[in-house]
Amino acid sequence: MFAVIDCGTTNTRIYIVDQNREILASGSRKVGVRDTSITGSRDALRQGIAELFFEILREHGIEDEKVEFAVASGMITSEIGLIEIPHLVAPAGVSELAEGILEVSDESVLPIHRPVYFIRGIKNSYPEHARAQDLRDIDFMRGEEVQCIGIIERNKIKEPCSIVALSSHTKVMYIDGSQRVAASNTTISGQFYEALVNSTNIGKSLKEEPGEEPGGYTYEELVDIAVDCVEHAGLGRTLLMPRFLQVLLKTDGRERNIFANAAIAADDLKAFDEMRKKGYLSGHYIFYGHENRCRMYEYLLKKRYGEDLKIEFIYDKEEIGKLTVQGAVAIAFNKIKEREQEGEACFK
Repeated sequence: MFAVIDCGTTNTRIYIVDQNREILASGSRKVGVRDTSITGSRDALRQGIAELFFEILREHGIEDEKVEFAVASGMITSEIGLIEIPHLVAPAGVSELAEGILEVSDESVLPIHRPVYFIRGIKNSYPEHARAQDLRDIDFMRGEEVQCIGIIERNKIKEPCSIVALSSHTKVMYIDGSQRVAASNTTISGQFYEALVNSTNIGKSLKEEPGEEPGGYTYEELVDIAVDCVEHAGLGRTLLMPRFLQVLLKTDGRERNIFANAAIAADDLKAFDEMRKKGYLSGHYIFYGHENRCRMYEYLLKKRYGEDLKIEFIYDKEEIGKLTVQGAVAIAFNKIKEREQEGEACFK
C-alpha cells in the first residue's frame, strides 16, 4: 500500500492506493505552493500535507505501517514547493520519469515517517544558453506530465496525439509515437478569465442581471463573432466588448459569458498554431477539464483544422482526479520493475 500526493498551487489531494492499483481512500486540503509564496516559508505546506496524510489514515482506519511509501508530483517539486528538483528535458515518458524519480527520506522535507518518491516535471528542449529571443520555444510542466501518463494508460494510446489540459492554464502537450511528452505550449487563460471576472469592471457584465432578455444569438454566432474580433481588434479590445454588449446592445449574461470565454479561447488558438508550425502535427486531440470549455475548443479546432479531427474529452472531476493516480502508479511500478531487474530493493 502506498500514497499518491498531488500538490498544486492552492490545493493538495492525497490518495491511498493498494498493490492492485485500487484507490482505498483519499482526501484534500486547501494548502499548496501559494502558501509558500505568501509566507516565504515552506512550513505551512509541509505541515498541511503531513496532517492531511495522517488524517486520511485515521478517518479510514488504515494502519500506519501498512503504507510503505509515497509518490509525489506537481508543484511540490518547484522552487516554492517542498524540494526543488530540476525538470527532465523532453521527450520524456514513463521510463524517463521513473528513472528521474528522486527518493527522499529526510523528515525535514516531509515528516510522514516513510520514503517519498518525487516525480520530476518536464521542460521543452531548447538551447542551453537560451536568451529572451528564444522564449517562444520555452515551456515546462509540473504535474501535467503525470496526468499525461495517466491518459496514455487510460486510453491505451499508441499513436502520436495532443493532450490538452484546460484548468488554470491551457496547456497543449504533444505525445510522440513512443508515448513520450515531446513538447508543450502553455497559456494563462484560466487565470486570465478569473481575473477578468473578479478584478475588472468587465466582471459585472458577465453576470445575469434581473429582467434581462437574450439577444437571440446562437452559441455558434457568439463564438464566431468573438474569434473575428480577436483576430482583427485584438484580445484587449475584445474583452472590453461585453460592456458594449450589456450597455449598448440587447444581450443577457449567458450570451456575454459565452462571448468572453470564446475570446480567450480564440487567443489560445495561437498556442495550437505554434505547436503545429514546430512540426507537432496532430489529428487527434484529448482534452481534459470543464465540459463547456472542452466543447468550445472542439468547435474552434474543427473550424480551424478541419471536421475530420478526432477529439476526445475527459471532464468528469473524479475521472480527472484519477489521472494523477494512474500516471503516478504507472511511473512508480516502472521504477519497481527497473530496480528488481537490477537486483535492488525498491519500495519494499
